[in-house]
Amino acid sequence: MNEQINGLELSRIIGEPRDPRRPYSHLISTIADGETAEPNEYVYEFNVNLETDKIITTIASGVTSVNVSPLTPTLLTFTNLASPEYYARVTDLVDAKEAVLARHRLNIMRSMNTEENYQAIQLLDAAAIARGNLNDLRSGEVSYNYQHLIDQIDQIIDYSQDYVLVAGSQIDKDIKLWNWVDNKNQDTIEAFNNLGVEVVRVNQTLTRNNVAVSGGILASTVAYLVGVLTEAPGKPLTMVRKKVSNMEKLPGALIEQTANAAERWIFISQSPTVISATRELAYGLVGYQNYVLYTKNTYAISKFTRTV
Repeated sequence: MNEQINGLELSRIIGEPRDPRRPYSHLISTIADGETAEPNEYVYEFNVNLETDKIITTIASGVTSVNVSPLTPTLLTFTNLASPEYYARVTDLVDAKEAVLARHRLNIMRSMNTEENYQAIQLLDAAAIARGNLNDLRSGEVSYNYQHLIDQIDQIIDYSQDYVLVAGSQIDKDIKLWNWVDNKNQDTIEAFNNLGVEVVRVNQTLTRNNVAVSGGILASTVAYLVGVLTEAPGKPLTMVRKKVSNMEKLPGALIEQTANAAERWIFISQSPTVISATRELAYGLVGYQNYVLYTKNTYAISKFTRTV
C-alpha cells in the first residue's frame, strides 16, 4: 500500500472532526445560534432593533463593528481557522492506530473549539463596551455579589430574557461563597433558577501562533451576563461555519471527508515528515474550518469586572 493510500486511510479513520452529537462547545451552544453555509454562499446580516445599528463580527485580525440596517445588510467576512499540527508516528499507528488517531482527533476538535470560545468572549466584551453595560465593585466591596447580578440583569432586561452568566474562575468562586460570606441562608441554586440564570464557568488556556494568550480566554475576575432569548430573535450571537468545497487533494497534502462538504476537515501530510527539525516516519494532522461569529443583539450583553 503506497503512502497516498495510507494517508487516505488515516483520513477515513479520523472522519469529520465535528461530533454530530455535540457540534459546538458548551459555551457556544448556550450563547450562540449555530448555522451552516454552503461553500459558495454569501451570508448577510441585518439588524431589526433600530433602523440603523451596528453588529460586531470576527475578522482575521480580531473583531470589528459594522453598520447594518434592514435596507443595507452587511456582507459577513469568513475567517480561516487551522488547528496546531499534531503528529501520528508510523510506529504508534502499528501498535494502536485507532487509539492514536482518536486522541489526535480529540485534540484537534478541542483546540478549534477553544479558539471559537475565545472569539465569542471577544465579541461579548466589545458588545458590552459599545452599549456601556459595564459594572464593577462599589466602595468597600471585595467580591461579586447578588446585587451585582441584579444590576446586570437590569441593564439588559428590556432586550432579552433567560440568562447565561459566563463567569471567570474567581467570579464562580465568589458565587459559591455567597451564603458563607453574606450569611443569607439562601439556596444559591434556587436563587439562580428564580432569576432564570445559568452559570457557565470558563477557565481555558489558549495558544495562538505559538504565543499563550495572557490570562486565558477569560480573565478570572470577569463575568458577562448574556440574555439568550432576545428580540432579534434567538441568541445574541450567531456562529456560521461554511462547508468546505468538495476537494480531495491539495499540493503537499491529502484530505478526505466522510460526508459531502463537511464543516471541518483534517489535512493529512505525507510520511516521512519533519518533527522538531528531525525527519521522521510520521503523518502530520491539521484541522481546518472557515467560519464567522457575530453579534445579533448587542443590547443583550452586560460585563462585570472584579477589580480586587
